[in-house]
Amino acid sequence: MQKEIDDRPRRPRSEQMVRAAWILGLGGLIPFVVGTFLIVTNNEMVDPTTLWGAVSAYAAVILSFLGGIRWGAALNETGRRSPTTLALSVLPSIAAWVIVLLPAPWSFVGFAVAYTVQGVWDVTAIREGRIETPWFAQLRVVLTVVVVLCMIAVSIATNQPLAF
Repeated sequence: MQKEIDDRPRRPRSEQMVRAAWILGLGGLIPFVVGTFLIVTNNEMVDPTTLWGAVSAYAAVILSFLGGIRWGAALNETGRRSPTTLALSVLPSIAAWVIVLLPAPWSFVGFAVAYTVQGVWDVTAIREGRIETPWFAQLRVVLTVVVVLCMIAVSIATNQPLAF
């Protein structure tokens, strides 16, 4: 039996990277979307406070990851190489650490604000050429909008009256 050779042209590595980033980025939205759905619908599959904690923890991890992306980008900036940018890249991790300690709904409001700031910072850096992957701007906008909408929905759903 003879093996058939795949005659399809292979995609260039740059196209493979863009495709992989989109697949991974959209896949990374699953915990946000599912967690938001379960919280908003008051689903009883998971204890609400456990679910709030899980969504908050995931939001903190991903916000830290975004800071790590900026750390790597700062190390590879052409022309500018600013220690300030490197220092600023640790702020998302510090913000995530503080925000995760806040009670609901304030933690989710904090994450919505932090993701918005991070998204604007990233897109601005891309448009100014400090991050040399122009396709990344569109990905960051899509991911940021979805995450911020999820955090707003969760903050509304977890807004419980305070007991005095």
